[in-house]
Amino acid sequence: MTMIFLAMPLAAAFAQDVIGKWKLEDGSAIVEVYKSGNDFNGKIIWLAEPNGPDGTPAKDSNNPDKALRSRQLIGLNMLDGLKADGKEYSGGKIYDPGNGKTYNCSMKVEGDVLKVRGSLDKKGLLGRTMDWFRVK
Repeated sequence: MTMIFLAMPLAAAFAQDVIGKWKLEDGSAIVEVYKSGNDFNGKIIWLAEPNGPDGTPAKDSNNPDKALRSRQLIGLNMLDGLKADGKEYSGGKIYDPGNGKTYNCSMKVEGDVLKVRGSLDKKGLLGRTMDWFRVK
């Protein structure tokens, strides 16, 4: 029984590792990862270039759904439905507003680096991994 109670705080601590603000490796945005129910999601909270060419707030102009192209990028949820599995998170989706595509997503915390993998397949074989850096 004692081991079960000791393991529970560790699982909660791992989940907390991912919660926070992360700067994309190219410095173009900061995403805030948060927990909602049992899922981990992430929304854009800062952009290096917050305005479009016309001077108005940057929009989701590459979205394949024309009805969504007018929504602002700041505040946009781009990570959705990731589930914690120890130090890894999987089973979610990541939306790339740069090309308007949605990919399968998994991620893993390594210190102050979040390894975010977007892939075409659910196993993560056909994709790429990006490093996001914790904002303190």
